[in-house]
Amino acid sequence: MPFTLKQFGILTEKTLLFLFIMKKDGQVVAFNNRCKVLFPNECERIKGKYITDFIIDEDVPIFMKAISKLSIDNPIINESFTFPLSRIGVLSLKFDFTLHNDLVYVAGIDTTEEYKEHRALITISKLTKTGAWYFDVINKEMYWTKGCYLIKELDPDTPMTRDLGASFYPKESRERVENYLSTLIEGKKPYEYTEKIITKKGNEKWVKVVAQPIIYRNEVVYVNGTIADVTDRHNYIEKLKYNEEIKHLALKGIQSGLFDYKIEENKIFYSRDFKRMLDLPTDEDYFTEETYRDMIHPEDLNNALQRKEDALKNNDQHYYNHYRLRDKNGDYKHYEVHGFRIKNENGKTIRMIGNLINVHQKKLNEKIIEENKKRLQAMVNNGMDYIVLLNTKGEILMTDKDSIKTIKRDFNVDPTETTSLFIDVMPVNFKPSFADNFNEALKGNTVKKEIERITYDGTNQWLETKYIPILDDDSKVDSVLITFHDITEEKLARLAIKQAHIKEQELSDLKSNILSNLSHEIRTPLNGIIAISALLQNEVDAEERNKLTGYLQESQDRLFETLNTLGSFNEVESIQKNLNYSKQDINYVVETSYREYRHIAKKKKIDYTLDLDESSPQASIDEKFFKTALNNIIHNAIKYTSEGSVRIKIKTKRSKKNIYIYIIDTGIGIDKSNYQKIFDPFVQESIGLSRKYEGTGIGLSVSKRYIEILGGKIKVKSKLGKGTEFIIIIPKCV
Repeated sequence: MPFTLKQFGILTEKTLLFLFIMKKDGQVVAFNNRCKVLFPNECERIKGKYITDFIIDEDVPIFMKAISKLSIDNPIINESFTFPLSRIGVLSLKFDFTLHNDLVYVAGIDTTEEYKEHRALITISKLTKTGAWYFDVINKEMYWTKGCYLIKELDPDTPMTRDLGASFYPKESRERVENYLSTLIEGKKPYEYTEKIITKKGNEKWVKVVAQPIIYRNEVVYVNGTIADVTDRHNYIEKLKYNEEIKHLALKGIQSGLFDYKIEENKIFYSRDFKRMLDLPTDEDYFTEETYRDMIHPEDLNNALQRKEDALKNNDQHYYNHYRLRDKNGDYKHYEVHGFRIKNENGKTIRMIGNLINVHQKKLNEKIIEENKKRLQAMVNNGMDYIVLLNTKGEILMTDKDSIKTIKRDFNVDPTETTSLFIDVMPVNFKPSFADNFNEALKGNTVKKEIERITYDGTNQWLETKYIPILDDDSKVDSVLITFHDITEEKLARLAIKQAHIKEQELSDLKSNILSNLSHEIRTPLNGIIAISALLQNEVDAEERNKLTGYLQESQDRLFETLNTLGSFNEVESIQKNLNYSKQDINYVVETSYREYRHIAKKKKIDYTLDLDESSPQASIDEKFFKTALNNIIHNAIKYTSEGSVRIKIKTKRSKKNIYIYIIDTGIGIDKSNYQKIFDPFVQESIGLSRKYEGTGIGLSVSKRYIEILGGKIKVKSKLGKGTEFIIIIPKCV
């Protein structure tokens, strides 16, 4: 019989179920009183809001996905969601969704306790790397929890089958693993195993699987199980097994024997190996200390007894001694004793357990090594070079006494007593190339370099360094020998020869330039004088005689100018004593020089301009020598400019201390490599038979030296074929 409307109303309001009606987008249409627990402060305004406003964030996508699956063909779906409540914490509900006439009818039941347990299981699963699974024997259905998927690095949405679960095991163990489950179903007994798997991402893991059968009417209907990632534990156990095996082999390789010494009873138990080493009777179990003491070398006995007495007084429970013992052939060999002391309640040693180790060959080897080391050290100390032997880490194994002395002085470290990296105790200028050269030697290559350094007393030293790899028996580099050979004298001799050769070449070139320039500058006007004089003797026409007389005067003036320039250069060293300084208006001085060459510029049809400084700067100069220097530069600018302009300007704005005079032309320019040469005496940029311009080549040299004597300097900027800019800088009168 169906519910009446009143009965249904009572049922909806009195039930523990949470009942909703909402649209397909999650908007709430109606709800029962039970739902007020979910939103107590929103009850009056809940209609029209969305259920996603009240569930936790991580459940929102799950809710939207569940709603989207509802359809006419799939009208019922169930899913769980969690609501955060301020008073009681979280509330977990399992909802059944039913779609009818475009509305979704929701019935929810409280599953909070199950939810908490579920969350706890998930957390435990993550922390312990475990997962749960079950197998439905009747329906052949396999189910995995999320932990199982995580262990096997598989997408949790992947449908699970028994075959897929077995596919993660290697081929050689797959049949055995599948047989575990079949045996359980038949025998109805639980099982557990540890096997290796290969995850979906190709990683190798070890897992422990436990399975428990669920029986109904004597038949297995379900199999519940767990799977745990035990990779770390498995690797640790394997490592322990390996270490135990190594220890066992190591003990076999050492010539040693065990002993147990009961001091108060004066009984010593020796193992079979101990007796065999010292040729003691094998049929006796115990020996006295006196028997053992008689076997110690007489020279070692007293020291051995003293070490024993001192050790027994020590609070440390470990015991160590060493001496020579007589073997069955009567020969004495070196042994070491390592033991552990057992004490009574009063702290007195009553028992000692340990082993005796044959170290005779080790001692012989150490002696040979020490003797060879002394011989090698003597060779190193008395060699001509600085020598350093490094291991593959760059630590000093051996070096000569002079290097040790230097390292002690500079770094307060003794590399023979303290392990030292060579890079930490080497001169600073060695460091930039050391790493590359050392690494190259570690590859098996010999490296040879030259290094210049400043010594402790401030002198320069040249060293030829060699990095030589030292190979072991397997042809692998096990150390690097570095030698430093002093080649300072050889280097200085080579440099002296080279500089002498350069000087000789410079003098030769200078001689050629001087002879070429003087020959040309003197011969040209002299030839003119001779030729014109001959023409004057035979010329009767007055006008022609006047022209020839003018030409004769020009040649004479040029000859005098050359001789005067040479005289000026010769006197430049002595003029400093005869300078006549006075305060001068630089605008006026430069303008007078400018006017002297205006007619020459006009004759060459070039643009010739002067820009004066409005502040009328003044400088303390010798006007005569300053004008000589300035005139030479202006004359050169006009001489080497065929077309374009020569501009002279004075500026002081950018400096409070100096006056700047610029002579800028658009002439032939100067190659950058010749900037310095143009100030050398008797040198022109174009010399020899191909030169286009006249001059001795000493004008700029005289100008530079005059300006420097007056406390100034000359700079030059130029571009070949574009022109030149000379800058005269002189101190300003403040």
